[in-house]
Amino acid sequence: MLKKLLLLGLFITFVLFSTGCNSTKSSFKPGAAGEVSVLTQTGDTSKMDSDQVAELKRVYTWMDRDIITQLEQAGYKATLLKDRSEFKGPGHLLVIGLDKFRAGSQTARILVGFGAGGSSLDLNYQLFDSQKKLVHQWKDGVGSSKGGTYCAQTLNRNAIKKLNNMLTTK
Repeated sequence: MLKKLLLLGLFITFVLFSTGCNSTKSSFKPGAAGEVSVLTQTGDTSKMDSDQVAELKRVYTWMDRDIITQLEQAGYKATLLKDRSEFKGPGHLLVIGLDKFRAGSQTARILVGFGAGGSSLDLNYQLFDSQKKLVHQWKDGVGSSKGGTYCAQTLNRNAIKKLNNMLTTK
């Protein structure tokens, strides 16, 4: 019995050490890739009911926190803005706008599964330089059977990859 416990303890220790040493953080030092200010705009929500607007607000709140965290991990000095007039430079301004949002049904996701009740989020992006000149714009969208925050997380990752390609190769 003691041998089994010792072997189990050694196995758990091995697993913890072999998987716990991986890091998902970038090798960039904070601020090494530049400064990016982020402004998210919800757009027209007049065709949404109150539950959809509430879900969109929840997704956007989560998305704002996540993109700042991911930008900092990628080596940017990141700031979240509430209004466009707050951007004074230096660095770049990333404006994220809503094209389309489908909240999906959490009940269907739980009860049915298999992609039922999936969410989708389509965003448009505009990148401005420190003189407020448009540098680049693009659109991206994704769907998920897990909910809107999963869509936002994927779109945040995609946006940071695009920013890395544009800003760090200059």
